[in-house]
Amino acid sequence: MIPPRFADRLLRLFCAPHLREEVLGDLHERYVLRVARLGVTKAQRRYWLDVLAYVRPSIIRRKPSEYSQPTNTDMLRNYLKITFRTLTRNKLYTTLNVAGLTFGVTCFLLIGLYLFDELTFDQQHSRSSRIYRAIQHKKTPTEDLTIAASSYKIGEESKKNIGEIENSARIVRTGRAYLSNPRNKNAFQETITFGNPGLLQLFDFEVIDGDRKSSLNEPNSIIIVEELAKRLFNSTQVVGKTVDFELDRPLKITAVLKNHPRNSSFDFKAIVSEATISGDDEFAAWISDWDSQNFMTFFLLKENANPDVAAAKITQLLNRNAKLAVGTSIQYNLQPLADIHLFSEDIVDGARNSNVEAMSRGAILYIKIFAIIALFVLLIACINYMNLATARASNRSKEIGVRKASGAFQSHLIHQFLTESLIVTAISFVLAIVLVNILLPAFNAFTNKELSLGFHTDYRIWLYTLLALAVTGVVSGSYPSFLLSKFSPLALLKNLKIQNKGSLSLRQGLVVFQFTISVVMMIATIVLFQQVRYANSKDLGFNKELMVVVDINSAKVRSGAETIRTEFSKIPTVKSVSVTSRVPGEWKSIPTVKIRPEGNTNEHSIAYLIGADENFAQTFDMKLLNGRNFGGMSDSSSILLNETAAKLLGVSEASGQLVEIPERAMGGSYSPLPSRQTFHARVIGIVKDFHFQSLREKIAPMVLAYQKNPVHTIDYFTSRIEGRDIPATLAKMSDVLTKIDQTHLLEYHFLDEQLARFYAEDQRRETLLIWVALATIFIACLGLFGLATYAAEQRIKEIGVRKVLGASVVNLTVLLSKDFLKLVLIANGIAFPLAWWATNKWLNEFAYHISVDWWVFVLSGASAIAIALLTVSYQAIKAALVNPVKSLRSE
Repeated sequence: MIPPRFADRLLRLFCAPHLREEVLGDLHERYVLRVARLGVTKAQRRYWLDVLAYVRPSIIRRKPSEYSQPTNTDMLRNYLKITFRTLTRNKLYTTLNVAGLTFGVTCFLLIGLYLFDELTFDQQHSRSSRIYRAIQHKKTPTEDLTIAASSYKIGEESKKNIGEIENSARIVRTGRAYLSNPRNKNAFQETITFGNPGLLQLFDFEVIDGDRKSSLNEPNSIIIVEELAKRLFNSTQVVGKTVDFELDRPLKITAVLKNHPRNSSFDFKAIVSEATISGDDEFAAWISDWDSQNFMTFFLLKENANPDVAAAKITQLLNRNAKLAVGTSIQYNLQPLADIHLFSEDIVDGARNSNVEAMSRGAILYIKIFAIIALFVLLIACINYMNLATARASNRSKEIGVRKASGAFQSHLIHQFLTESLIVTAISFVLAIVLVNILLPAFNAFTNKELSLGFHTDYRIWLYTLLALAVTGVVSGSYPSFLLSKFSPLALLKNLKIQNKGSLSLRQGLVVFQFTISVVMMIATIVLFQQVRYANSKDLGFNKELMVVVDINSAKVRSGAETIRTEFSKIPTVKSVSVTSRVPGEWKSIPTVKIRPEGNTNEHSIAYLIGADENFAQTFDMKLLNGRNFGGMSDSSSILLNETAAKLLGVSEASGQLVEIPERAMGGSYSPLPSRQTFHARVIGIVKDFHFQSLREKIAPMVLAYQKNPVHTIDYFTSRIEGRDIPATLAKMSDVLTKIDQTHLLEYHFLDEQLARFYAEDQRRETLLIWVALATIFIACLGLFGLATYAAEQRIKEIGVRKVLGASVVNLTVLLSKDFLKLVLIANGIAFPLAWWATNKWLNEFAYHISVDWWVFVLSGASAIAIALLTVSYQAIKAALVNPVKSLRSE
């Protein structure tokens, strides 16, 4: 008998699938019995009543998790649950992975912030992509000069006649002078910089008080930055007030600018309007010249304008209007504003005088080096994760086998292991961001930056950080996930070890790679340290210790130099005093001159020139090889030569040979001497060569002219002092200066400190390399420690058998350590030639440098071996000391 079909359909519709067969079976059996006892009609009526009685929640409720397909959310929830279960069950390996990645990511982020700051120099200006600096390339028979400068005419006429140029701006520095508040006499030495109105039209210098459009229009006006405003007036609301700037008239403040950010190529504290000097004779000569180099000029190009086309038209404009000497050629190109910081090593500063900041300009080579280092450190951290994950694959064989036998696809397992990797990486990134913010104050002080990693950080940094997070997670987990998911369920459930030859070779290769990078970093750090120490301790040809260099900053002090020198000499702690125009280690431009023997028709040679008095050799402790020293005013036309200059001029012994010096250059092109007459001088002595530039440069020809010469005026007092009570000595020097000029402040520096500034960037790089080297070694050791721990776990029964057979702890330690030490030895073999090539390439930047000794490689390699041995031996000794009874006990 068949029950009512419609009733069955209704029951199948509302009854839960997992109860459907059972309920229908019971109702059908009951229906057959009722038909036999009550008949078909009553049995059908009773059947409907039973069906309706099953319409209740307990029968209707489904179990979708058992019978429906799991959603992506369900799968992700499952991945996360298994991930956290795995991480908490293996606390040691989780800690090693998180620690390694945290240190790697911290180094990566710190270096990344530094590089981002370097690469985004001058990009705070909204139109920076259209702003270019004019670069002049000038060739003559005696010079080949690339200078960031142009003439007044080039800036003005190019704007009018070249269609690609929308606007122009220019600046010129003419030296330093006192800027003072006439009310309270606050005075500060500042560089005198003149600029035209286009400066505030091209650049987005933030104006916090005053009018941007008109602030540089009027004569006798000046704009200052807020830091200088606070020093002078203790306020930034100073528009309309006046300052004295060693001119014959006061200057009116027309605007106050926000302080320059650290990643700006502009460092001026004050800009005087160009109109202020428009009536001066010197400026009048400038504005009529086409081929001079008096101004640093910037051009704003129109949208989509080609800078090469604009530069070619500037060159054509020059050639049409300038009358160049025979054998002279000038060509212009345009340097993007964003390139000034990193791509100006071979370009002379064209604002007429260099400044201290120019010595620390960035170099793209070091940016590339540190970018590679940052990637390598992060890669080493990723390698740790890969090594530990693949090494511990055997411990998860049954888990993977059961999941594959239950229907899990390879893609599911890959997703699972990638999820684990991304979770570990995310935890490491969070910890690294916390650590970076803890370290940033010290890092900023060290690098002289204003780096940050927070809510107000440039959004691009966070985008790069998130990208690095994703890439790190995928790279770390990719190989382990594919390796662990490819084996068959049968092999996994038989508890076979997942240890194929390829994975073992890869793991060994990764360990070798880690220690190769670590050893290279160690060698580079030692070589850099040696070179910096060599530079600071090398015999420079003079004694730099306890030398105080005092600037001459006023006409009164310059005219009273003889009196001041005499009074300085009377101070008990002052041993000797010299007056000079420049000093060795000079941060300003040392003038060069054209020079040749009198009557010689050959091309002039080029030599540097320093004006000095008769005390110069004694004060600087220089050696006079032959001839005599200056004797006083009677030697105003006499000169001394260094050995290099004497050889260049063919002078073997000084005996009054006559030479002519017709022209000089102050960092730019050569021009006649200020007197407009050739300086005819006689050679009275030859001094031993001395280093007056960085050791990166070879000793160049040097002419020492008497202090009163037509080439360059005096600018410094240099005093050799005793090491006792230095503050009192400086105070007495200040009193001497004040007697001559009451407004003159004592501005001084110690010569050895100034010379050390040549290598300040190298010292920063040395320190950074030391910390990065330590980080790479630490991260590599974390991975090695984890691998050693796993190796000891896998060989625990073998160790037990060997101990029972009489193996000593030393034997077992050697057994467990030798495989890892072999890898470190291989790493040394690869690292040595790489480090030798890289360090010698860097050392070639210096004309005078150390040679890389063999012991540097031995020390670095031995250190790597010792560190690896200490890392591995701990686990090896621990495993060797385990009671063999416990090792051999059946599971």
